[in-house]
Amino acid sequence: MRPNQPDGPRHALAAGRWVKWIGGASNHDLAALEDLAALAALAGADCLDVAADGAVVAAVRRGMDWAQQHGRPSRPWLMVSLSDGEDPHFRKAWFDPSRCPADCPRPCAKVCPPLAIPAQGPVLAERCYGCGRCLPVCPLGLIEERSMAMSPQALPALLR
Repeated sequence: MRPNQPDGPRHALAAGRWVKWIGGASNHDLAALEDLAALAALAGADCLDVAADGAVVAAVRRGMDWAQQHGRPSRPWLMVSLSDGEDPHFRKAWFDPSRCPADCPRPCAKVCPPLAIPAQGPVLAERCYGCGRCLPVCPLGLIEERSMAMSPQALPALLR
């Protein structure tokens, strides 16, 4: 990143030195997002781009507050990502764990970077950020991708 600039995001954008941190449109790991947003803000990011979800926005705002309490001179802008249709950035893995054979080695769990697929049970949706690595490795093809959508009309309530 870069040192904090006291003149804020608008000046950084005008000066051509804009830095945007992307938390992920499908990332709902609240504890991780709060910590990462705090660090990105403290490191000088001008904008934090996250999922359009009330809990995510609240967690990121807590991280931004922490950064300001620890030396961030100006608050970064908060941006939420909306899907305009079928977009791989707005998906989550899903499967019915009762259909998995008891002896399945769960290769899906081994390739899942955020550990969203446990040894038993369903996908932990709050951890899944939709990378899709699990889809081709399921030996029975049981894993589906499910799109997430939010209406633009619901957006203003998130940003208050």
